[in-house]
Amino acid sequence: MTNKKVLDNKHKAPLPSEEDAGLIKMCVLLTLVLDVLERDIRIMNISPLKMPDLYIRSLTEVQQRITVQLAETKARMKRQGVKIYSEIRNHEGVEVLYVCRGYQRRFFMLSSFARSEVRRKLGYYLGIDLTQDYAPL
Repeated sequence: MTNKKVLDNKHKAPLPSEEDAGLIKMCVLLTLVLDVLERDIRIMNISPLKMPDLYIRSLTEVQQRITVQLAETKARMKRQGVKIYSEIRNHEGVEVLYVCRGYQRRFFMLSSFARSEVRRKLGYYLGIDLTQDYAPL
């Protein structure tokens, strides 16, 4: 009986890891950043800025870089057997249901945390050091 148990455990898929959860988090955050950029670009298109094309072009380039990273993240998720099958966003946060090598899992991120992480990621992609105080001219 002990030998059978050892053999059964040997053939089971590995349990979801912190790395798998990290991929889910990255996928959610990159998707949120893309949504923020899309909204901001849409607003800039109709705003009375003097040169909106420069700002839009800058944000579009960031959008393209993030899209590449999101595609790479999703490819890695696929290789590791991780698949998101539900995402719900509301005022409380973002809830993601996913399957990881046959195990069903849930990932939840509070809105305040998501906003902070999106801001940090966007600052990184824009080359802005958010630790420095902003002093308007």
